Amino acid sequence: MNGEQKTVVYPEYKVFLGICLLFMAAAFVLDSPADIWRGLGQIYTARGVMASDSIAIGGLGAALVNAVLLGLYAAAILLGMRVKPGGAAIMTLWMSAGWTFIGATVLNTLPLTLGVWLFARIKKKPFSDFMIPAILCHTISPIAGKFYFSNPVMLHVGGDWHPAINIASGVLAGLACGFVLPVIASAAQRMHGGFTLYNMGVVGGMVAMFAAAAYGIAGIEIPREPHIFAGQNTEIAVFLFVVWAALIVIGIAKNWRAAEGGRPYRDFINLLKQTGFAPNDFYQRFGGGAYVNMGLLGILGTALVLAFGAELNGITLAALFSMVAFGGAGKHIRNVLPLMAGCILCVYVAGLDMSASMATVLFSTCLAPIAGKFGWIGGAAAGVVHVMMVTHAGHLTGGMNLYNNGFVSGFVAFFVVPVLSEFVRGKKYNPSGD
Repeated sequence: MNGEQKTVVYPEYKVFLGICLLFMAAAFVLDSPADIWRGLGQIYTARGVMASDSIAIGGLGAALVNAVLLGLYAAAILLGMRVKPGGAAIMTLWMSAGWTFIGATVLNTLPLTLGVWLFARIKKKPFSDFMIPAILCHTISPIAGKFYFSNPVMLHVGGDWHPAINIASGVLAGLACGFVLPVIASAAQRMHGGFTLYNMGVVGGMVAMFAAAAYGIAGIEIPREPHIFAGQNTEIAVFLFVVWAALIVIGIAKNWRAAEGGRPYRDFINLLKQTGFAPNDFYQRFGGGAYVNMGLLGILGTALVLAFGAELNGITLAALFSMVAFGGAGKHIRNVLPLMAGCILCVYVAGLDMSASMATVLFSTCLAPIAGKFGWIGGAAAGVVHVMMVTHAGHLTGGMNLYNNGFVSGFVAFFVVPVLSEFVRGKKYNPSGD
């Protein structure tokens, strides 16, 4: 076997594997092996629709182990495709781990990944060309997962189908939806012009919306049993701050070695000057500065949750991990603060529950390129519109798209960016990002 054929475990993957070990250690400190095993069974047999909090379903220890399992699944795909890690690859690892807290598992993601692989095979293109859809396909994992243990068609007709039929139905649904993801991903990118970082949320929302419409026209009701966890903020906060601190230490150490006696924080300072608009691979451009940025975003988000008295549960954890994931690919303190400020203002003016709206505040940071391009006014305006849209558009996907805020953000960008380009001085809309 020559050198090009060998699978190289890059240091960046080792960092993630180290974080996974930290997750595992925390899981077994917080829960017993028996409780974790039992909880994993409950998580894997849950319907997995949006707002299914894995901590509430299986316990914190099991939820952490589940995060490790899907994180390792994503890492295995990247290693198998021999992907040299950059901001996008690091992002997919953290997104995979984070979204297990609201319903994603290896079991309900695998058929979707296979659908993307099938598309690549038929189109005779390298599977590695579709790295992001192949991994972030878990955004619509409920489409496959809900067939496994609560087939909505079976429930509608009142039949008693064999479990093998339900599982086969889930696999086929996953294959079909995964197959179309790469095509829609390209179209969605053109729709919002790159002004939302959660392109797969837009893609998943489109697929889930059509699936929900198909069920609706047939009179099939999609079962939804929301589970929301509460009551363990102290333990979760301590764990999160340890993880975020570890990222900062790793980033400083990496840049210190690279600086060779120079200024180890130079890359991080330069990172903060970026708009977040593509090309936005912070890791390739700024090295360890990206890890420092990820850690600081995690600290900011966690502190904000605690400051407003919100719960650290599956939904807010997914939002926090999303912030951190894109700390290597588009987000930083300067371009997320205007969005969060706009969201908070809208929540207060509208009289909404701030605690319940905190996840939306955190998720709104997917629109960071808008704040980067149009400044505080544009970012705050986008945050306001995001809250308005999320409040009224959540039902469109029937709970089958986990990245619901990402789905909504595509429409926010589609509406807000052209308007801002006309009224914010010197910021004319240019889809190329130049």
